[in-house]
Amino acid sequence: MSLGGQHSVTEVIGDVTRALVSATAENEIQRRVCEQFAASESYSFAWIGRYNPEKEEVIPASSAGIAENTLDGITITEGSPQQELVNEAVRTREVTIRRNLVDDPPCEDWREHALNHDYQICAFIPLVYEETLYGVLQLATDRPQGFGAAERESLAELGVTIAYAVETSESSANTDSTERKEAEPELTRVPVESEKERRLYETIISSTPDLVYAFDLDYRFVFANDALLEMWGQTLEESMGKTPREIGYEPWHAEMHEREIDQVVETKEPVRGEVAFPHAELGRRIYDYIFAPVLNDEGEVEAIAGTTRDITERKETEEALQESEKRFRALVNASSDVVYCMSPDWSEMQYLEGQGFIADTHESTSDWTNKYIHSDDQERVMEAIDEAIRTKSSFELEHRVEQVDGGLGWTFSRAVPMLDEDGDIVEWIGMASDITEQKDRERELERALDLLEKTERIADVGGWEIDVETQDVFWTDYIFELLEVDADEEPPLEEALTMYHEDDQPIVQEAVENALESGDPFDVEVRIRTDSGDVRWLRLQGVPETVDGEVVSFRGAAQDVTERRERERRLKEVVDKLEESNERLEQFAYAASHDLQEPLRMVSSYLQLIENRYADALDEEGAEFLEFAVDGADRMRAMMDGLLQYSRVDTRGDSLEAIDLDAVFADVHQDLQVKIEEHDAEITAEGLPRAMGNTGQLRQLFQNLLDNAIEYSGDDPPRVHVSAEQANGGDEWVISVSDEGIGIDPEQADRVFEVFQSLHSQDEYDGTGIGLALCERIIERHGGEIWVESEPGEGAIFSFTLPAVSSP
Repeated sequence: MSLGGQHSVTEVIGDVTRALVSATAENEIQRRVCEQFAASESYSFAWIGRYNPEKEEVIPASSAGIAENTLDGITITEGSPQQELVNEAVRTREVTIRRNLVDDPPCEDWREHALNHDYQICAFIPLVYEETLYGVLQLATDRPQGFGAAERESLAELGVTIAYAVETSESSANTDSTERKEAEPELTRVPVESEKERRLYETIISSTPDLVYAFDLDYRFVFANDALLEMWGQTLEESMGKTPREIGYEPWHAEMHEREIDQVVETKEPVRGEVAFPHAELGRRIYDYIFAPVLNDEGEVEAIAGTTRDITERKETEEALQESEKRFRALVNASSDVVYCMSPDWSEMQYLEGQGFIADTHESTSDWTNKYIHSDDQERVMEAIDEAIRTKSSFELEHRVEQVDGGLGWTFSRAVPMLDEDGDIVEWIGMASDITEQKDRERELERALDLLEKTERIADVGGWEIDVETQDVFWTDYIFELLEVDADEEPPLEEALTMYHEDDQPIVQEAVENALESGDPFDVEVRIRTDSGDVRWLRLQGVPETVDGEVVSFRGAAQDVTERRERERRLKEVVDKLEESNERLEQFAYAASHDLQEPLRMVSSYLQLIENRYADALDEEGAEFLEFAVDGADRMRAMMDGLLQYSRVDTRGDSLEAIDLDAVFADVHQDLQVKIEEHDAEITAEGLPRAMGNTGQLRQLFQNLLDNAIEYSGDDPPRVHVSAEQANGGDEWVISVSDEGIGIDPEQADRVFEVFQSLHSQDEYDGTGIGLALCERIIERHGGEIWVESEPGEGAIFSFTLPAVSSP
């Protein structure tokens, strides 16, 4: 029950107590009690039955909140649920409660009555005074939390007060016998009635914890009950006839009451207020009070009656509730979760703070399933709710919801039941988290896992993990297929190691142990025997994960590389054969070029002898023929020299080392000095770097490129420039030799690097067609590339790459 509800119930009980003061007849007492309860917002109706001890039955006597013709309410028949509860209240003399009259009706008649009069719970309060039962008070309420322990205790005390009022009215009635009424004049009966009323007033006033008092028009106290005297710490004789100032009230307090008394006298209307002042024993207390006019026969105010109620505990509770509500509100605002409150049967959503995820509602709604829950999930949600209600346990479920923007979202909802002291559900408090992004990630993960599984099959790769604590092994599904093992469960680590080829088991064991100890990854290729007896090659990789130097997880992959290993074996055989063939070809090229040198020298020598001895004897045509023969022999010898150099690039070259290209360029420039002067050439370099290379071969490279640049310069004096720039993130240098010569047709650019290919005739330019092919062979040996960029008549740029010198 909320604190607001508790306050309301307390006030209602106080109003009922006050109503008894002026009631003298039993039927009037019953009527006023029912009317006061029915007039409140806390109770749907009230009903009082009079107990007949002779017949041991309860007879309907008065009611309010239901029509007069339904005074009986639900007919009290023998064996009916209402009769059973009335009998229990009579038997036990204690408050009896019946819950869930709508959702779990004991009989159809009562269910219909509860629906018609809007209530769910009933309480039966026995009216007992000094062991005598005078009747039963029935109250009905639509509050889901029903009647709490404090309320039942207050109602039980009220039952005693009502019973006393009935007893007093009966005593008065017994004293006023019929004979006495007929014999005595009217005036003699008045004191008897007054005496009865006085006893009733005194009993009620003395038994109530409220402060009851009266002022005259001069602000003096003319009456104070025991509770007020106790608060003052004074006797009745000490305080009567004194004003609040004389009693000891503080000036502001006394002045406030004086103004209120004047207001009541002037308006003839009650005044209500709240004030705090000290109690003689309890200290500072907070009180709620009412000043009401007492009118004489002429309708003038002759006195002021007042009642004051100690509301300290209620105010403290309200303040605590406000503070709790404040903290709760701060928690809700700070949280990204949805907060909601449900009725005991979940038929009504009483509150929802959507946090921008789903629409808020601060008003009760019974259409919450259609408003918030996706239609496909409603049945599943209600089944989970029914189970939670049945077992009085937490409700937990992931389901889809309609978001504020109309989109579809996911939530994880959890609600706990709030139980009263009887273990019955009062309400449900729940929180729901927006897990839309999480569900999206899960779907993405599922797609990724599906893609991974397909990728594993395509790539012949499976994943594995070893628990560093337990040494348990986990395999992905494809590992089972790869190893032809039943997918019941993974074998232990030691058993898994035995699946490898006996020669490779030490390799795997050492790799795993070293990885677990050092945290270093490993990558090995080993053989494994499948269940069918086949031997397959696996590439086994393991990557430990470490935290503060300790291995906390160990995962890896296994790839079937059997086919690759077979291809590599076959390729190695081919390469070996090619290398053997190349070696034979190089030997042949070397032998051919070397062995041809001698006959060429002989041919050249005899041609020179002929030219020297018989030049004068030859006619012009014979001299021309001889010149052609000498020139052919010279070119043949140059081609043989070039072919010999070409064949020796790989076999006669020293290993690569860091060299200074500026020094190489300077040597070549010096070697070509005669040709440079003959052609009036200008060859420059802008400061070349150090690179990895073979000095002799790079000198040959520069000499061939610079010689070509001079040779093919055209009619103008050659202008050649050598430059360098870093490339590939600084791992290599690009060296460029640019000229302003005759240029090359781009379509012929690749041909210039082929052996014995020349784009010009011997009549135009000399050359063997081996120089640029030799340059390409040298650059390939250095792991680089060579290319040319040119247009006819616009010069050419020959560029090549060399490895940069690594930083120490």
